[in-house]
Amino acid sequence: MPTNSGPTLLRRNMSFLGRWLRNPKAVGAVIPSGKSLAAAMVAEIDREAEGAVIELGGGTGNITAALLDAGFPGQSITVIERDPTFHRLIAQRFPDVQVLQGDAAKLRRLLATAGVGKVKAIVSSLPLLSIPDRICLQIISEAMAVLGEDGTLVQFTYGPASPVSRRILTRLGLRGTRASWVMDNIPPAAVWRYHRPGIAAGRQEADQGTVKPLQKRSA
Repeated sequence: MPTNSGPTLLRRNMSFLGRWLRNPKAVGAVIPSGKSLAAAMVAEIDREAEGAVIELGGGTGNITAALLDAGFPGQSITVIERDPTFHRLIAQRFPDVQVLQGDAAKLRRLLATAGVGKVKAIVSSLPLLSIPDRICLQIISEAMAVLGEDGTLVQFTYGPASPVSRRILTRLGLRGTRASWVMDNIPPAAVWRYHRPGIAAGRQEADQGTVKPLQKRSA
């Protein structure tokens, strides 16, 4: 059962702030996602579809809590968190949820080792705008490789533009849509959905795990 008492919530927020101060590019925000933002992300997932829900960058677990509050069974949720402190926090907070410590750029290997089968949706809190293009390409490629044809990647960002660059979308044959604005989040955030509009040109490379590096823009 998620714990959201005042002192407990304050400790989680202070822990999040401390991790941000030590490595702001890896954490990407000063405080965790608010309840409204977490709910807006979860609302983009089809509850009736078959398969697991994967969360990338679990942080202090606010989106995990929103998934459980929305009725997703704990055993259908797998959280990927690289930071050992956040990994322990989420595992202790949600004992019914599978929490894996690892890198989202190696998502298929992590899920295969953990025995996760079909995936219907991925929700991501990763700070994509702070991640180098080549790593971001690998993360998005891995995410789309584990999703089915109708699967959806949900990502939030603090700016108006897509957090996944147009070059990556074109490279992988994806379409991005801003699904909602969450103005009462601190700071205000946008929720984006990414999916394949059909048989994408980059599908085979994503499935095979061989992604060519992005070309640098000419000066």
